[in-house]
Amino acid sequence: MALGIGTAMVYPALIASVSDHAHPAWRANALGTYRFWRDIGYAAGALLAGLLADAFGLNATVIAAAVLTAASGLLAARWITEPSH
Repeated sequence: MALGIGTAMVYPALIASVSDHAHPAWRANALGTYRFWRDIGYAAGALLAGLLADAFGLNATVIAAAVLTAASGLLAARWITEPSH
């Protein structure tokens, strides 16, 4: 349940960020590309989590997910800038 609540809280901000950074002429393509890679990440993440859980246990899988989430947040904070328009 907490994962669903967290996703519901962050999802509008992520879509808004992609939309804000995309020129209106290619905004639909930018949103489609974002959603494609996000959805691929869900599928690949589930498979990877299953493999990690089988190999190293559930605790290691949760720690790996936390590390990857923190790393992606730090990368986003470093590289995402304010929109120029």
